[in-house]
Amino acid sequence: MKIKTIREYPDLLSVLDVMDILRIGRVTVYQFIQERKLAARKIAGKYRIPKSSVMKFIREIEGDSCYNNGSEGSDALIERSVINEQHTAV
Repeated sequence: MKIKTIREYPDLLSVLDVMDILRIGRVTVYQFIQERKLAARKIAGKYRIPKSSVMKFIREIEGDSCYNNGSEGSDALIERSVINEQHTAV
């Protein structure tokens, strides 16, 4: 299974894309949209979420002391997924 980096996703994400990036369920994505934690617009009856909104959400979580327990940040996570991708390709 190839792990995609956030850079490989389009600028406008589907709910499934957000599920993959954040590793959360569909209901949670819709909840985040409803709570305005993620910006979203309905296009042709389906939600589209700007990639920038997801990146902002990740950065906000990193700054939240209850989530930030010394774990790696989003940039490190993105780079680690690139390294994993290179290793699985070999």
